[in-house]
Amino acid sequence: MSLITLKDIGKIYVSENNIVVGIRGVNLSFDKGEFVAVTGKSGSGKSTLLNVISGMDSYEEGELYVEGEPTSHYLQSDWEDYRQKHISFIFQDYNIIESFSVLQNVELALMHIEDRKARRRRALELLQRVGLSSHVRHKGSALSGGQKQRTVIARALAKDSPIILADEPTGNLDSQTSKEIIELLKEVAKDKLLIVVTHSFGQLEDYATRNIRIYDRAVEFDHVISRPAPSAAPKSEPYESSHRKAHMVIKNGLELGAIKFRTMPKLSVFMCLLMIISSLGVYLVTALCGEALELMRKPYMFTPVEGRVVLVKSAGGVITEAELEKLKNDLGAQSYLHYDYLLDMTFGFWTERHDWYSIECVFGGDFGVDVGKKPEAADEVLLYLPITFQPEYGKSELKNKLLPEHIIFSDSFKVVGVKYYYDNNLSPKIVFTEEGFKVATAMYYLNANYSDFSLAFSLSDSYGLNKSFTYNGSYLIPSFTLPENSFSVYQKEYTEAKNTLKMNQEKAQADGDKDYTSIKTVTFSGTVRDFQYYGGGYYYGGRYYDIDVTPMPPGGGYGTESKFIKDISGAVDIDAPSAYLWTRVLLSPDLMTGLMDEYFAESYQQASLFFGSFSQAHKKATQLREMGYVAVVADTTMDNGMSGELILGTILLLGSVVLWVVVIIFLAFFVSLCSSRAIMAMKGDLAVMRSMGITVSVVKAALYAQMLINLIPAYIAIGIAAAIIYTNPYLNGTFTFLYAWQYALIALGLLIIILRVTRRQTGRIFEQSVKKTMRGAAE
Repeated sequence: MSLITLKDIGKIYVSENNIVVGIRGVNLSFDKGEFVAVTGKSGSGKSTLLNVISGMDSYEEGELYVEGEPTSHYLQSDWEDYRQKHISFIFQDYNIIESFSVLQNVELALMHIEDRKARRRRALELLQRVGLSSHVRHKGSALSGGQKQRTVIARALAKDSPIILADEPTGNLDSQTSKEIIELLKEVAKDKLLIVVTHSFGQLEDYATRNIRIYDRAVEFDHVISRPAPSAAPKSEPYESSHRKAHMVIKNGLELGAIKFRTMPKLSVFMCLLMIISSLGVYLVTALCGEALELMRKPYMFTPVEGRVVLVKSAGGVITEAELEKLKNDLGAQSYLHYDYLLDMTFGFWTERHDWYSIECVFGGDFGVDVGKKPEAADEVLLYLPITFQPEYGKSELKNKLLPEHIIFSDSFKVVGVKYYYDNNLSPKIVFTEEGFKVATAMYYLNANYSDFSLAFSLSDSYGLNKSFTYNGSYLIPSFTLPENSFSVYQKEYTEAKNTLKMNQEKAQADGDKDYTSIKTVTFSGTVRDFQYYGGGYYYGGRYYDIDVTPMPPGGGYGTESKFIKDISGAVDIDAPSAYLWTRVLLSPDLMTGLMDEYFAESYQQASLFFGSFSQAHKKATQLREMGYVAVVADTTMDNGMSGELILGTILLLGSVVLWVVVIIFLAFFVSLCSSRAIMAMKGDLAVMRSMGITVSVVKAALYAQMLINLIPAYIAIGIAAAIIYTNPYLNGTFTFLYAWQYALIALGLLIIILRVTRRQTGRIFEQSVKKTMRGAAE
């Protein structure tokens, strides 16, 4: 049985509506051991015959048999397998991969050897055999014609294929080099089928065992010069499991892709820059569009402190300290806060560049410290701020030592430490000590609700002094420098009356006037308002919360009002230096919290319990409802309906989504166009690999690997950009902080674009025959 048999083979080319016959009616058979010289004039069909035998070009007529098996039903994948097992091809124009070194070109044909060291040894042996030991590191582009041909011969020998096809291997060489190449081919093809196409039979007549002449695209004659010695039956191919095959495809594909990435530096740099620009474009647009997503977030009903449950009595009324202590013990809460008013307040906070943030007030917690120390005293606070505030508060040394007065109507609190964070989606916080939080709560509530109560002073004596002064809550601030149970008033008329009283007292003492009397009265009065209930909802602080809780009792509606008076005339009026330019009433912290306790004891009906987590809090909230409380977990959000803010957020979100999609489409098109060009630039190299019998799966895997390697710098660039943006105080506030899942989406999007582009281009390439691909690459 012949190794190769051609029966009535015909090849037809169709180009620009023209039909050209390549070869026609060819009937030939070949066996191992033959050295066949195919001769004929240029254009006679010699190369076409070789391309058909190699499977690099299709045939339209007849049948080609390989070891007696027909091939007319072969797909491109079948021809790839055929070339891998049977064919080594030596081209007239070398078809060396010029970006590869000589050694890499030869190793390319040895990828079936899994051990890289063994592969390297075999390649060096072959290069020594063809006289290129001193050129193993030279690039293919740096070789002479003879050196390129020797490299290609070494590459052909590396496969150890039963068939070697050479298309005018000496056409571009001088006579001496041509003779050396022919002798080398004769030596290595003793037990193989060697078919050499040449325009001059004279070069081969001393070596050939057979001469076939092609004339006018048909066989003119077939002359056997000598018969080859009978060869042993071909060895059967060892069985290769699909698992091992897949393993080798991935391994060889990754290795080949990495080699191509390294050996094509200009193309690799271009592709890396393309991926970097595209990835940064997607990243920056995503970060800039994040503002719209913030507007669409449902607002929390309460400050979402982990594990917090806010509660009021379903029947109304205040919650006592003893009641809270019992609930804490019965439900296993970690702690409670009786007067949690300040916990749900937010304040405007500005940087030096007038960036606005909403800051919350909390107490306790381990936030860490970047500058300064943790708060320990009641008048000390820690600021938990975005890195944008670093120029204002300092990097290594704390700059501002007082809390801005506009925050809670007081600059009595000292900033002793700052902790910066990079996630600008978080809310800044003022972190108090527990005692300081209570003082701040009292002070803020008295100031924020100043019309509900007042502090009155009366000074009179038997010498005719009679002065009264009344100050509402907007004048009351704590002073941590005052002794316990004391206050000090800074106002011109009050100071004059106080000085008059002092002089009268001194005069009466000097005159020995035992009948002299002086009276000082200080009275705190307020209006107590209950919470207001509507239906099944909860109305507090001017906001209505529609929540699914136990319905309110009948008769719910506006709360009742009552008056109370607290006599604090025992307080001592002292002199203290003033830092204020307008009227202020300074109260010692215990006096201020005492006023709050007195006021809240009659009016404040809300409290907070704290559990270990929100999941635990939800379970405990159910129990509290069963016990007759309205209980809301702090991670519950409100439904504001179609408010103006929601409508604006929706419009901005839609606009941002449209912008984001447009940018993504543009970048996808841009990447697709540039990547397609890059892949087309590698088209010739891919065709050479296919001609060598490297399987389509390996070549595709290599191409995918090469393109994916280009993404690595892009991912690194995103990481660097994020680090620069979010750690830079002047950039952090401009771009919305992105989370891990958003980076994953960006990475996945880029990955999908690259995979789709590569898949589409490889599909086009591998649907064509090798020869057609080579012609396309040459064009």
